[in-house]
Amino acid sequence: MKLFIFEAAYRRLETEIHAICPAVEPYLMAADGTITLHGKPLASEDVTPEIAWISTDLFFQGPSRDFLRFVLKCDSLKWIQSGAAGFDNPIFQALGSKPGVIYTNSTGAGKSIAEFVMGAVLNYFQPHTARRDSQRRHEWKRYGFRDVAETNWLIYGYGNIGSEVGKRARAFEAHVTGVRRNPTGEENADRMIRPDALYDNLPQMDVVVLAAASNEDNRHIVDARFLAAMKPTSVLVNVGRGALVDEVALLASLDKGRPEQAILDVFETEPLPGDSPLWDHPRVHVSAHASASSPMTGPRGDEVFLRNFRRYVLGDEVELQVRFEKP
Repeated sequence: MKLFIFEAAYRRLETEIHAICPAVEPYLMAADGTITLHGKPLASEDVTPEIAWISTDLFFQGPSRDFLRFVLKCDSLKWIQSGAAGFDNPIFQALGSKPGVIYTNSTGAGKSIAEFVMGAVLNYFQPHTARRDSQRRHEWKRYGFRDVAETNWLIYGYGNIGSEVGKRARAFEAHVTGVRRNPTGEENADRMIRPDALYDNLPQMDVVVLAAASNEDNRHIVDARFLAAMKPTSVLVNVGRGALVDEVALLASLDKGRPEQAILDVFETEPLPGDSPLWDHPRVHVSAHASASSPMTGPRGDEVFLRNFRRYVLGDEVELQVRFEKP
């Protein structure tokens, strides 16, 4: 069984990989883009893997373009495991649409993103900055704050990330409404609705979290109408995709008083241009697509790959398959 893998990821998990499949042949791509097998350099036409693992460290410290370019052109592949949760990026769409190839995504970032959401909302509900300012001034002053308990949360996109957010919000005794095109009835939420019920529910929501992938049906789902339906005291959080939010409409609505705060980790153009008014708006919190930037995201992604690798070697169906239209 032949595996195409970033060398750093292989060295990290070499023991586990060979314990699952002792006869595995690892094609290793080094940081400089060269490919080797058993220490010998190979031309790309001589590399014929059955499996490719796009580990998350490729995107931060590896030759991601070279790796993805090879995977896209490779005709021998039967299974591609991505370390990313999202799959709406054109490169992932192209990889997942390869004829005869199974494409699986990852749940490795879900817990980290959910904790980012809870931390950001709590940080806004709790006036930590004002308290620190008072401490610096040696000023004994009490500040009020908002409880998460008894608040109403709407989470748009109730897959792995959305459900992890919902689990944590419910632990704080918030009431969670999940939004999903096809609810299963097994979601960890107080109730589930479909997108066509959005506008009946938005006016009651204190926190609205966007955790969906972007597609033709939900581009700019957060538009002027959506924003006008939100509570003036509500908080909007986007950890899904920038295309979910009409940023012009959001800025106009913020100036009119709703929502009270927008916590944005993703944007239509990334990096966010330096002249974007979102940077300086007093009711916007900007972060640089960093909601998964936890040291635990990588190891959790490793676990997903190893679990699926074991299933593949045993001939079982791999988990987290994404269905694409095949050409």
